[in-house]
Amino acid sequence: MAAGYESLWNQKPALSRGLIALASHSPNAATAGGFLAFLVAYYFGFRFGNGFSQATASPFWFPDPLLLCALLKSRRDLWWFFILATLPIRVLLGGAADIPLWFLVTTATIDAARVLVTALVMRRFMHNTLRFETLRDFGLFVLLAVILIPAVFALGGAAARQVWGLDFWTTVGQWAAGDALAQLIIAPAILYWVFGAAWKGKTFAVKHLAEAVLLTAGLLLSSYWCATDAATVSDPSFYAPVPFLFWAAFRFGMGGATGAVVIDAVFIAFCALKGSGPFSNLPPAQTASALQIYVLLRAVPVFFLGISTDEKRTTELALQESEERFRSIANSAPAMLWMVGANKLATFVNESWLAFRGRTLEQELGNDGTDGLHPDDVQHYLEVYRSCFDARRPFEVEYRIQRFDGQFRWVLDVGRPRYSANGEFAGYAGSVLDITERKDIEEKNRALAHVQRLAIMGELTAAVAHELRQPSTAIMSNAEAALVLLERGEPPSDEIREIITDIRLANLRANEVLGRIQDFVRKRETEKQPLDLNTVVADVLLLVTGDSQRRRIRIRTDLGEGLPAVVGNRTHLQQVLLNLIVNAMEAMSKTPPEKCNLTIRTSKPNGDARVEVAVADSGSGIASNNLPRLFESFFTTRADGMGLGLSIARTIIESHGGRIWADNNPGGGATFHFTLRTAES
Repeated sequence: MAAGYESLWNQKPALSRGLIALASHSPNAATAGGFLAFLVAYYFGFRFGNGFSQATASPFWFPDPLLLCALLKSRRDLWWFFILATLPIRVLLGGAADIPLWFLVTTATIDAARVLVTALVMRRFMHNTLRFETLRDFGLFVLLAVILIPAVFALGGAAARQVWGLDFWTTVGQWAAGDALAQLIIAPAILYWVFGAAWKGKTFAVKHLAEAVLLTAGLLLSSYWCATDAATVSDPSFYAPVPFLFWAAFRFGMGGATGAVVIDAVFIAFCALKGSGPFSNLPPAQTASALQIYVLLRAVPVFFLGISTDEKRTTELALQESEERFRSIANSAPAMLWMVGANKLATFVNESWLAFRGRTLEQELGNDGTDGLHPDDVQHYLEVYRSCFDARRPFEVEYRIQRFDGQFRWVLDVGRPRYSANGEFAGYAGSVLDITERKDIEEKNRALAHVQRLAIMGELTAAVAHELRQPSTAIMSNAEAALVLLERGEPPSDEIREIITDIRLANLRANEVLGRIQDFVRKRETEKQPLDLNTVVADVLLLVTGDSQRRRIRIRTDLGEGLPAVVGNRTHLQQVLLNLIVNAMEAMSKTPPEKCNLTIRTSKPNGDARVEVAVADSGSGIASNNLPRLFESFFTTRADGMGLGLSIARTIIESHGGRIWADNNPGGGATFHFTLRTAES
């Protein structure tokens, strides 16, 4: 075989001129220099692959990984050009003179078909064909490009070599192993160091560069020592490159792993060809097998470590970039954002919070959230925060906290539990809003609502006086009767006892009237709680019964049965209902008494999670141009009205998550509706 090489090697000038001519007509987008570099690499790879005895297939068939990488880098419509460009090299440098042309063409066709199929499969199943981004990609590459495809096409190569009298199945194993090892070693190295550019476009610290230089030097020396000094696999020098291989994979990922494995493989294969090293005294077939096992046992674990290292760094980088994006977005957000860890201490606050508080990030990190809180709010804040935190529940809490200028501001703090990817509790994240202005408006609205309640009771003065006059008159009459009876010589004790009982009952009725009025007009606010709307209606009717009788208005109720409870403030809802009833009675001031009807309905529409209340009158209705403005502040159709009643009613209903509106009845008069959410919704 060597003699055949010599005769062909002397034809290098003519061969070079032919390759340059082909390159000059290349339609590829790459430069002619790049294409020539591919042909030169393919030429030397082919010579190296054919450097082993013809009695066995090459243990490292280097040309095909070069062609595979060229196809992966190029457009698919140009693949035929690269395949045809390699054919002259395969034919002219195919081997000894006694090797027939049909054999050279057949083996070239088999190899080209295998490379073509491998390129198609990699483009179909791998996320990135120029580098292995995940263990999945590398596993697919090994399974398809290194094991299955070479094994299938080795059948054709073995059939061609059977002409030389070689055993078919032995040749299949040798052919498949040589193709597989070359794909495993050479293809990743080219993808990373030529096309993937493992070193290009990166900035390395001086210590990393020094480490890379030291690693490379150690690998070269240990590989040379192994390839030249080790006589058997039991010699210490045989394992000298192993620490450097794993060092390269662990510190520099797949880029370092591919480079290190190639250096070690080339050293051991070159020395085996020269007749030195641990495999120098073996027959050709055993030499090829030993080289394959040597490289396989070292390359596979090193590559998997390199891929794992890259995956870990990619994940860490993605996490770091995600955190940086979060910080950038959080710091540019107008809302004040915060995060705490599982230990209840702050791990992050954004710049809006720092600007609001006038503090540095270092002062806030590790804070338990109580710094700057108003002394009167600390206990309430801690009770809500700690109880919800321990139960892993969302929370909302209002408190006062000191701003950068020393002023205490009302804020709304909303927090939600957060969990890691594996479901482990990681703390809380939340936002803080300055609600001082809202609190001021609410306080003013409460004051206005109180004034309006007083105004309503002023309008009901006559009815109140009537309700109080009845028990007062009864008390006076019973007291006078008791005095008359006591003046008798023998006063009747049973009758006196009945009189005293009547006096007591009349006094209780008077106290009930005063209590209802006091509860309604007092300024004290109560919390929202589950309420029965029918009960609220009944309570309000007790306040307006006397006035309705004075006005000769008939009040009818149509209260739904089994209505779900609503969540609300009893006093506020009574105020809304009382306002609507008084307005309805005023609207019927010019209606004939026999037609004065007022109806109060409660219902729950089908499929709705709300309860509706309606107050309908039989008055003159509402002018169509006034309907859109009914609930505006200071808008009124009454000469003595303030224009606040319906506006306050709307504010109250909307604060309860409901809606209020009005419309005219088809038969005359108007109906005011409002809805409230049920306690279940």
